[in-house]
Amino acid sequence: MKTKFIFILPVIFILISCSSKQDNVSYEPAAEEMSVGFADDETIINESKSAISTTAPSIAPESSNQNINDEKIEKKIIKTANVSIEVENFKESRKSLAELLKKYDAYIANEEEYNRDYQVNTNLIIRISSENFDSLLNEICGLATHIDSKIINSRDVTEEFIDITARLKNKKQVEQQYLEILKKAYTITDILNVNEHLRVIREEIEAKEGRLKYLSNQVSFSTINLNLYETIEQAYVGFFSQLLDGFEGGWKGILMFIIGLTYLWPFILILFFSIWLIIRYRKKKKLNKNN
Repeated sequence: MKTKFIFILPVIFILISCSSKQDNVSYEPAAEEMSVGFADDETIINESKSAISTTAPSIAPESSNQNINDEKIEKKIIKTANVSIEVENFKESRKSLAELLKKYDAYIANEEEYNRDYQVNTNLIIRISSENFDSLLNEICGLATHIDSKIINSRDVTEEFIDITARLKNKKQVEQQYLEILKKAYTITDILNVNEHLRVIREEIEAKEGRLKYLSNQVSFSTINLNLYETIEQAYVGFFSQLLDGFEGGWKGILMFIIGLTYLWPFILILFFSIWLIIRYRKKKKLNKNN
């Protein structure tokens, strides 16, 4: 009897352990089903709020060091020239300059003209396409009888152009991610928060687009700051002519003095009256002393 009991005891132990394993396996799916069943709208809203409350969407860091292919990068060069020239005939040179501008499809952005006794000059800001910059500049210098100064400045903005382009691309990606977040916003607070971020990012995009537009314009059209002038020689004036001018100037001076006195007649009248009173007082004092 004891021997049978010894053999039956292990079998019972094995059966009990197998049934406990089966109970554990069947319990886990039931738990999962219950957790899924309790997921409601409030849980979804809380998850969306946690997504919106992040400070900014995760994007690649803003950097101009993008992966550049082996293709050749087009150089972005801004050319500016400052030229001062003397011409023999101002009017004729001005006409010739107008023909050159028409020939090279250039235009005058700003013009200032001055007329003096010894000189006639004009300051011009000329805008010309980059490919015609050197040709026009050489022909303008050809109008001169004397070149006072000629300074050419070339500024390479290729790196800045690439940097702004890369940053602008990243900003637009941020904008798109904010727009996606906006679609998931459920409350007015969340919507206002996302719209504020969108406003800031759009201002940054517009600023960078404006800078790119300005650089593109400066690269496409070069600038020539031109000072064009004619020196007027004064005619020699002889001795007698200068003497006659001196008499004439003196006579004009006398006339101006007399005209000035007419404006001062009240003060002159007061002065004479004061002198008359002083003289009369002294005479009266002198008579009283003699008596």
